[in-house]
Amino acid sequence: MYAKQHGICFVPIDVSKPLTDQGPFDCIIHKLYDHEWNLNLENFFHSHPKATVIDRPAAIQRLHNRISMLQPITQINIPNLNIPKQFVVQDSQSLKSLNINDFARDINFPVIVKPLLANGTNTAHSMSLVFNLEGLTKRLELDPPIVVQQFVNHGGVLFKVYVAGDYVKCVKRSSLPDVSKETIDKMALESGTGVMSFSQISSAVIAGDDGWSNSSCNNSGEKPKMPEPEFVEEVAKGLKEVIGLHLFNFDMIRDGKSDGYYVVDINYFPGYEKLPCYESLMVDFFMKIKKMQDEKKMMKKENDDEEVDKTQS
Repeated sequence: MYAKQHGICFVPIDVSKPLTDQGPFDCIIHKLYDHEWNLNLENFFHSHPKATVIDRPAAIQRLHNRISMLQPITQINIPNLNIPKQFVVQDSQSLKSLNINDFARDINFPVIVKPLLANGTNTAHSMSLVFNLEGLTKRLELDPPIVVQQFVNHGGVLFKVYVAGDYVKCVKRSSLPDVSKETIDKMALESGTGVMSFSQISSAVIAGDDGWSNSSCNNSGEKPKMPEPEFVEEVAKGLKEVIGLHLFNFDMIRDGKSDGYYVVDINYFPGYEKLPCYESLMVDFFMKIKKMQDEKKMMKKENDDEEVDKTQS
């Protein structure tokens, strides 16, 4: 209703039919990933180059792999910004044959283990905190391919940054609690406790079990502060340019031992409805898309007029 008041009409798409037989559309907004749909989008884009597709499948695809997902962070080269150390285990045999020497010098237990693919399925969100090699090679419930990522104490706080075109909003969310050295030693030594799922950790925090704290404080006892707006804007702008997406968010944590930040996740088309006044946010975004289209049309008309004048002269 709010969009309609501003001259924007949302039209449902029949995904079983070619987009070229529907419309006309100024803009396609989607969150589908299968091969047939991608071909449908590409055919539409080539036959309607003035329309905007939010977003192009090739740009979205890199976010479905947790390694390629974070590679843009190293490309934008912003001081005090990095990604946690990580490596991939491709198959069960490689997982079983892992030994302590396979870990790089700067990767130590505990580690976070995640599925390599972040494709929106239920298993894509199954993650565990692993405290020792036995937990990783024998007690892990996740099947390869998996990503083994260094766990970083970060005060139990996650900074979730939403991006919609030029709009950037950073909000604070609860995250995994810090893990004390005593807890690490205990979990590493006790038989059968070398791995915990994120849901098990959440339950331990709620129950107030020893070694798990739900207080959002760093090693000095201070609550993690929100990152500077200028820093957040710089990261968002850099990512937008590199990954080529209009709608996405990214998760950052602040290293409890330093002032540095780590980006740990990037998602396409997140739940903007969680933000206050999201209706006006999204409508403003669509209005800017339309404005950009109109400006391109005007520039093309001016260029065409100049060519006509040159030909006549």
